[in-house]
Amino acid sequence: MASAALGPLSLCWVLGPAAAAAPNILLLLMDDMGWGDLGAFGEPSKETPNLDQMAAEGMLFLDFYTANPLCSPSRAALLTGRLPVRNGFYTTNGHARNAYTPQDIVGGIPDSELLLPELLKKAGYINKIIGKWHLGHRPQFHPLKHGFDEWFGSPNCHFGPYDNRERPNIPVYRDWEMVGRYYEDFKIDLKTGEANLTQLYLQEALDFISKQQASQQPFFLYWAIDATHAPVYASKQFLGTSQRGLYGDAVREIDDSVGKILNHLQQLGISENTFVFFTSDNGAALISAPKQGGSNGPFLCGKQTTFEGGMREPAIAWWPGHIPAGGVSHQLGSVMDLFSTSLSLAGLQPPSDRQIDGIDLLPVILQGKLIDRPIFYYRGNELMAVRAGLYKAHYWTWSNSWEEHSKTAVLQESELVLQGARRKGKLALEMYFMFCLSANSTQIK
Repeated sequence: MASAALGPLSLCWVLGPAAAAAPNILLLLMDDMGWGDLGAFGEPSKETPNLDQMAAEGMLFLDFYTANPLCSPSRAALLTGRLPVRNGFYTTNGHARNAYTPQDIVGGIPDSELLLPELLKKAGYINKIIGKWHLGHRPQFHPLKHGFDEWFGSPNCHFGPYDNRERPNIPVYRDWEMVGRYYEDFKIDLKTGEANLTQLYLQEALDFISKQQASQQPFFLYWAIDATHAPVYASKQFLGTSQRGLYGDAVREIDDSVGKILNHLQQLGISENTFVFFTSDNGAALISAPKQGGSNGPFLCGKQTTFEGGMREPAIAWWPGHIPAGGVSHQLGSVMDLFSTSLSLAGLQPPSDRQIDGIDLLPVILQGKLIDRPIFYYRGNELMAVRAGLYKAHYWTWSNSWEEHSKTAVLQESELVLQGARRKGKLALEMYFMFCLSANSTQIK
């Protein structure tokens, strides 16, 4: 892998006596939001003016990927800088099945993994997570045991409601204390889609930013909200305001919230000392679309698949005074890069005792460089595909288990990838498919 050395521009805040303090880091991670859900990425209704303005003032990444097409392993990859097959978020009891941590699974992030907030503490950062953790709900997996100083949110998604006999409703925490449960203390109306959670998460972010600005301590804020994950929700003032239905209402509220967060940074005078990155954990869940799911733009399939629609994400970097406005990058990026990039911003080196898969994107963001690197598409413990440059090789495109594969006469990808050329079962195991993503329509609808 080729690397690009950091120039003076990207080192000015960590070297020398005149260097500024390490910047604040704000990662905005959406849930099941697709590549095609923002106006800046071509969504025709143009209902995301704040995110579109963020892109106009910063850098748009057109080739940015998750590390796995499902919520839990992708989040583990972001916070460890490592593929899920390295950090433990994959299954061993079902080949090519994604690992996840719903309420009835007892696993979580291993103690052996070093998470981004643990490392940022070495540089004096105060760390907060707002929203969905999803790396384990038992006490040993609590985010405050893995480097975060504060938490407001839930260990899992807002599924439910449950009967509170065989299965309780999912809890919401403030730091170590459970402060309520979804559908009981934190209402979600499944009939109308009304819930005030995004507004709560917004206020938490604004309050935390204000507090840290007053204390003059650098902060890491991980804003991992889940309004666009089914069952989709939005607060009352946004319901019925989108041309795209309830899902669009949720996106509009997220857009409004991001605009308020960025404006708050500017009003406090700390926008030029705050690196902000917006992306999603995986592609839109087409199984829930159109009412409860988003758009992956021109790309094939969605969440849970390793086609482009499941793995390629919207991504925007924003840092006034540092990132040239109006930038567009074709750098192959990954959520794992946010780990290495954040460490670089803090003046820290990645751990040397383990393989780190994320790369430092600062030469790309600040100097417009391109770094040669591959993108690996995993589903569970199976390497499904690899991208190098404009070329993508599919090694295994079947989207279900080996058991289902053996029972099915016609392969799913024979309809999608081979455009209707039917072949028998062993094709997916004995052949691979190579595509040029700039020219081949088989990765596009």
